[in-house]
Amino acid sequence: MANSRICSLNSRSLWPWDTLPSQRPSFPPTKRVSLSTTVHLTLVLKFLVSELSFLCSTIRYSAVFSDDLLLELASKNFVVSPDHPLYPWPSKAHFITSLLFSSPRLPFSEVQKKAVLNWAKELGVRSLPSLGAMKKCQSHLQDLVGDPTEKVTSHSGNTFYINNVAKAIAKDYANPLTRLAMQDYPEDGGKGMSQVFNGRKMLLDLPSPPAVQLNRTMYFMDELLQESSGGYFIPTRFFLAAGDTSADTTESCDKVLYALGRAAQRTEAGFIVSNEEEIIPTSMFTCSFGDIAATCGELDCGLTASSIKYASLSPNPLREKSKGRMVYTVPLIIFMDDVSGNISKQWNKHHAIYMSNANLPREMLEKEFFVRFVSSSPHAPPMELMRAMRESISDAAQSGVIAWDCKYNEEVMLIPYMLFLTGDNPMQAEECSHTGLNCNYFCRTCEVGGTKEYKESEAGYNTIFTSGNLRTPKKTLQEIRQQFETAFKSGATTKIQNSISLTGVQDSSSNSILSALVELGKKLRKCTAGSQALPENEVEAALRKEFEGLLKGRQLDDIINPLLGTDGLDIHMDTPTEILHTILLGVVKYFWGQTVFLLEKAKFLHIFQCRLESIDKDGLNTPCLNADYICHYKGSLIGKHFKSLAQVMPFIIHDLVPPTVLNAWTVIGELVVLVWHTKIMDTEAYLAILSRTIEDFLNVTTQCAPSILISKPKFHFLVHLPAYIRRFGPAIVFSTERYESFNHVFRLSCIHSNRQAPSRDTCRIFAHQDTVKHIATSGYWYDPTVKKWVCAGVQVLCYLDEHPEQARLLGIPNSRKIETTAPTATQKSVRKDMVPWSTTRCAKILGIARPEIELYQAKSVVTSEGEHVSLNSHVIFRQPVDGKLYIGRIREILISSQDRQTADHVALQLFTFAAALHPSLHLPCIDLTNNETVSTGIDIICAVNIQHNCLDSQCTDIQQQPVHQERIETSQTKATVKHKSTPNFFLNVYSMHNYAHIQCVVPGMLRETPLQVTNAAEFRTMAIRQLRDRRAAKKGGDTSQ
Repeated sequence: MANSRICSLNSRSLWPWDTLPSQRPSFPPTKRVSLSTTVHLTLVLKFLVSELSFLCSTIRYSAVFSDDLLLELASKNFVVSPDHPLYPWPSKAHFITSLLFSSPRLPFSEVQKKAVLNWAKELGVRSLPSLGAMKKCQSHLQDLVGDPTEKVTSHSGNTFYINNVAKAIAKDYANPLTRLAMQDYPEDGGKGMSQVFNGRKMLLDLPSPPAVQLNRTMYFMDELLQESSGGYFIPTRFFLAAGDTSADTTESCDKVLYALGRAAQRTEAGFIVSNEEEIIPTSMFTCSFGDIAATCGELDCGLTASSIKYASLSPNPLREKSKGRMVYTVPLIIFMDDVSGNISKQWNKHHAIYMSNANLPREMLEKEFFVRFVSSSPHAPPMELMRAMRESISDAAQSGVIAWDCKYNEEVMLIPYMLFLTGDNPMQAEECSHTGLNCNYFCRTCEVGGTKEYKESEAGYNTIFTSGNLRTPKKTLQEIRQQFETAFKSGATTKIQNSISLTGVQDSSSNSILSALVELGKKLRKCTAGSQALPENEVEAALRKEFEGLLKGRQLDDIINPLLGTDGLDIHMDTPTEILHTILLGVVKYFWGQTVFLLEKAKFLHIFQCRLESIDKDGLNTPCLNADYICHYKGSLIGKHFKSLAQVMPFIIHDLVPPTVLNAWTVIGELVVLVWHTKIMDTEAYLAILSRTIEDFLNVTTQCAPSILISKPKFHFLVHLPAYIRRFGPAIVFSTERYESFNHVFRLSCIHSNRQAPSRDTCRIFAHQDTVKHIATSGYWYDPTVKKWVCAGVQVLCYLDEHPEQARLLGIPNSRKIETTAPTATQKSVRKDMVPWSTTRCAKILGIARPEIELYQAKSVVTSEGEHVSLNSHVIFRQPVDGKLYIGRIREILISSQDRQTADHVALQLFTFAAALHPSLHLPCIDLTNNETVSTGIDIICAVNIQHNCLDSQCTDIQQQPVHQERIETSQTKATVKHKSTPNFFLNVYSMHNYAHIQCVVPGMLRETPLQVTNAAEFRTMAIRQLRDRRAAKKGGDTSQ
């Protein structure tokens, strides 16, 4: 795309996608203080001490300018020139204090703010702003950048506040931290996908981004244009795709912007538009519609009759609406949840809405910094909040959001829309006007289900394994309208309840009005002493009159779920299966409960704990495998515990549970690692494997607990997961883990409120935090005094780069990425004694004499993936000789005496793969050989997790190891497995960490595991028979009683 605009990223050091968010360790429920709080307190103290000297040094600065009337006036009125180095703050004291008091994870109460200011004042800091001055400064910043908080009064009379969506997305485009990482167009990822804009909905189902700009000329879709060959073309969709790939390399060229559309030919009879669609690069565009229309008589011929259905010779309405500005669409990911506003266990229910800009890459979407708070309320029901959210997006889309594009330094117009809504299953059901998981037709996506008797029949039971007829918003709306018509008739209570039972449709938005009509109908039809019941026609007339009064001048559709009529949103298909609640807190949790029950019944729980304590965690990246905690709090585990357990359970329970339960855990291990893929190399092959694994898991479940497929709808929800991945990209994109983590930030904002106006206070707190973060990270805003778009002063822009601890307090991840191009060893990991080459292990392996070389021995090395691996760790590395991948154990790391940061020689002991998978665990078996090789540090790719083959080695002996408390070895001991010194190991293919490299190192013949259930129909028939026998036995028991 030679003529398209390409802008490379700035060389800023604060790029938030450089590092992944760290997982915080959990504590038993009795502890209140989390490690993150301790870390943030440490950062605050470090920040205060480091800045105290500077604040003291500002005494001279203040003295020099004390006579400057302009500065004095600015300090009082907060009117600062954009040329001031601390703009928009009047002084650095105001600026630093604002940053300190704007930390999302460590908010200050009023008392704490006063204490901090008094502390600094007592230490001699002069010209320090008072708390009142800081509040005025905060108000000034909100007015300057734009206060997004708006009051909303719902139709039911509830009052709450919302932060305007238009102003939030405008900040995204005006801030280089977000704008330079955005992708403006959906992308055809070829065979694979890794981002939400690779999904089918953005690429094919939604209207295309409306325009492209080449050489300062704008081309809109559905407009006639001319391309470089002289032909005419009408684009209908713009998208990105990879350029051509050279024959001798696997690296593709830069992404190219293409247009899908139809060619047109000008004739005397008019323009003839081709019936066939074609794709051309937008770099071929030469003349826009405006240029063609300016040519006298060029469009006078019009369109032929057969071409009218494809196009019109008129400008796109957005051309006039945008007034010469470039137009972008902004897809939004919406999350809604119920959250407690208390730090104690007392439940203080709030409904909260957050959103994310889906134009950002997945790596940034996972960061807390890029989650936007929208609204919350302890009073308004969730669908009232969602109605306000929808109206805010709709108003912004209708009017267009004028924003500053800091990437191209121009004003642009933004059109937001809802891409999908995520949340837990009950919330998603409410958003779909669905009854929920406990109704007969339990699926919000399809119409699978029925009565309990039907689901236990052969036909009904088999429907759970497949998708039923998909629900549609149109059909759901018709059912809700029909329920209101039924409310006017006699027997409405029973009829509506039957309707809900037979369809699963129940609209919470309009349910209060529907219930009021039903109750009034009962009263009107009720016979009282001395009077007759009203005739049915009078009852219906009275009900319709009451209905008009309840509507208050509105239409029925105005009170029904607003998401059912939202353009571009199919709410049944745009509430994807959420993997945290459906898999980890769903099916994995169910099998964990069943496994614990079996272990306790057989009195094997202590053996389980001993084996879990002995698991090799190297290369797993799972900090949540504390055996004592997991076994003690086995009924109160959370998602991260189940994610860790799913990766190791088969190694622990292989002889403690029945084979069917073991088979279930092996399939769970395969399922979890598949679902948590961040990058899919071949979408069709991946979805085929995923569908096969899900079906196998459901079939295994029929063996373990046939009835659970009927009673727990989350098993069926897995069936829809492949379709959602095709629609929205990898499942981790629509996971709620980042939003569940953000609930802690929301809870802190509630705690530091006076509880008198919780919705208003939380909106204002987040609005102020967003404003400070926007200014401090080089964001732009429109300054009405100078009538132009401006950014902060030079000292403000440089501050976060020079003070990373303050950046962390604002939620910006640490940007100090480990260099991976040259694997290194830190100074602490290098042994100080120099060793001659002849005494090293590498010398013996290579058999080369180098008497002049002296080296240092290191304890660890950094892999190509940026991990620290130490001696005796297991790694995947590439042999330079044949270019193949191997697994090895690190035996020695040597560092040159000239360059003590580069690992020149690494001795590795090789593993070899067995010819077949293990017969019971179906895992690749690897044997530690006596063969050793020497590699360079740069050839070490990543750490890998392997487990000792205790099953075949018969490791049954137990040994006691001392327990460490407070980093001190105590006299207490814990039981662990004493592994026999056999060379037999398993490669843990259930490990989510470095899964892509693990798949590459496994030989092709060992990559596909056999199905655990090969005769699914037979086992389903047996399951149905068990359900019937159980029902018959239960009836027989009831009869005998």
